[in-house]
Amino acid sequence: MWRKSKPYLLLLPASFTIILLFFGGIFDGLLKSFGYFPAIGETGLNLTAYDRLLHSSDFWQSMALTLRVAALSSLVSAIIGAFLAVALFFVNNSTKKAIPRPWQRLFQLPLTIPHLVAGYIVVLLFTQSGFVSRLLATVGWIDGITEFPVLVNDSFGWGIILTYAWKEAPFVALMLYPVLSRIHGSWRDVSRVFGAGPWQFIREVVVPVMMTAWTIATFIVFVFTFSAFEVPYLLGVTYPSVLPVYSYQLYTSGTLSDRPEALAVNMILAAITILLGLVAYHVSKRWNVLKGWG
Repeated sequence: MWRKSKPYLLLLPASFTIILLFFGGIFDGLLKSFGYFPAIGETGLNLTAYDRLLHSSDFWQSMALTLRVAALSSLVSAIIGAFLAVALFFVNNSTKKAIPRPWQRLFQLPLTIPHLVAGYIVVLLFTQSGFVSRLLATVGWIDGITEFPVLVNDSFGWGIILTYAWKEAPFVALMLYPVLSRIHGSWRDVSRVFGAGPWQFIREVVVPVMMTAWTIATFIVFVFTFSAFEVPYLLGVTYPSVLPVYSYQLYTSGTLSDRPEALAVNMILAAITILLGLVAYHVSKRWNVLKGWG
């Protein structure tokens, strides 16, 4: 009995501390977003902070930017990741050997780079005075670096989307490939017997098998990009800013009376994330039921 329960008892202090700090922080932020802020003499509960946000054009512009950046980043990285996973699956099946370790390392490389470093790499490469613009100007494709499109610190968020696309695509591919590796090689042979081409095999077998994992991976990327701070702070513009940066600006540049509003932004981010998680769970579960897997 002691041997079985010993690992859990040893983990209990650390787990309790993490849970206490995590949920304690959320509860404290929730109370302050509802106006309970003894530091400024507010001890009652109200919805003033949320009312200000919902009637603020700055908040809605930040919300639109955040949704656009997160949706495009997750969609592009999910499509590229799915393409890479399927390509690796067919290469592995055609050679009848496991994927060489150098290829695995190549796809794992972006995962080892911190997001802040990835954002800085995009700055060095894709600013108007960066490496790519100077290279294009040198070979004569553009007359000068000022003709290079603004991809970094732009109001649309192309630099942020580009950073997350190349950073998260390998993550999606590495989540999908173990699922695709469960497809038996005989399935492809059977599909050939029945006259199915590669595209029909992908549509009828590969896509249904990886759809649940693909949905989960896309959701993880969306949630991460939706609530991320460092890359939008580095590559975005001052106005409009994504919601995490907008919350940071309210928290640091305003007075103490603005902090409930900043925390309300964080609570809205958390609520949207939970709602999207429930939607993704329902969609993946329904897909499994429709395909007879659930």
